[in-house]
This record gives sequence, structure tokens and C-alpha cells, in this order.
Amino acid sequence: MPEFVTLEVQPRTGLGTRAARRLRRQGIVPGNIYGHKQEPQAIQVSADAMRGVLHKGARVVDLKIAGKVEKALLSEVQWDTFSQHLIHVDFMRVDPNERVRVKVPVHTRGTAPGVLAGGILEMPHHEVTVECLAVDIPGEIVVKVGDLQIGQFVHVKELTDIPPGVTILDAPDTVLVHIVQARAEAAPAPVEAAPSEPELIGRKPKEEAEAAG
Repeated sequence: MPEFVTLEVQPRTGLGTRAARRLRRQGIVPGNIYGHKQEPQAIQVSADAMRGVLHKGARVVDLKIAGKVEKALLSEVQWDTFSQHLIHVDFMRVDPNERVRVKVPVHTRGTAPGVLAGGILEMPHHEVTVECLAVDIPGEIVVKVGDLQIGQFVHVKELTDIPPGVTILDAPDTVLVHIVQARAEAAPAPVEAAPSEPELIGRKPKEEAEAAG
């Protein structure tokens, strides 16, 4: 069961780029709440508190705002160019009893024998779309690779650790992980030697004398 946390946020009155920059300098992240046929609301939240939520891997939180608590899905997180500072967050209001569709990251577990044999593990897809109750959104979908040899695949239909109540909507034959043979490095092309210039042989003294005469 995913971990739920309570996150206290405040209404945000200052809008626009300049106001958002001022908040970030104060250690506050601007954001929005939307959904459930209600008007979007601009909010702000402590950057430290937001990092705590992300560290716990929480996807659905209890947002406490103006004395009211409502459950919301963390729908988008924006970082700066170097992924060091939070610059914006968006939450979507949800009903604990409604099913939602969200993207969930895919992570591998185990060490593939094919990799130990010199192969390369490739992941064509790093996330899948799932449908489940809002309160049951998993933090990840695990792909076990402990038996995977070179040339073998793991498809969506072969996943074994799907949490109860969670349905993966990607096509069953979608390849999530496969082990490929490492490509041999091409031998460097032979370098052709530059054609040597013909050696200029000087005339012998007798020939030079005859030519001068």
C-alpha cells in the first residue's frame, strides 16, 4: 500500500513570473490544484516539505489548505535545468474511490546473467500507464531480470509483480527490457600511406658540363 502524507499548502496570491521567482528565492514552490470540476487554485508550498513528499515516493497526498483537507494526486513536478531546485508543482483533486490513469516508472530488480556474460540491458520503455484506485497508485512497476539471458525479452504480459487492483494499459507485447549482444568495436580502417614523391637525382658533373656547353 502506498504511503500517504499530509502536506500543508497556502493559497498563492502573487501570480506571474516575477512573483514565482520571488517565492523560489524564499524557499517556496509555486503550484496549482485543479480537477473535479472545480476552479483551479494557485497555491504555494515549502520547498523542504515538498522534497520530503518526493523522498517518500508519495503520489497521492492529503492537501491541507485553509483548514480544509482534500486528497490530491501529484501530477507534475518541474525542476530547474540541473534538477537541483523545485520550480513548480501541480496537484489534481481525486476521489479515493475513483479509478485513475497515470504513468508509473518501471524499475528492474536483480542481475541478469546475460549482462554478466557481456550483454547489454536495454529498456525501450521506462514507464507504463496503469489504471487503479487513486489510493492504490504504485510507486513503481518491478521487472525481474535475474534469469534473463542474451537475446531474451520481458514483455508487459510477462510481469509477475503487479500490485492487486492495478491494471497495466500498455499492449501485452510491449517490450520493457531485453538483453542484447554487445557490438564488437569495428577495427580501425587501415591508413593508406601517402604516395611518396619521386626522388630528384641531380645530374652528374659530366652531364652538367655538357648541358652547359
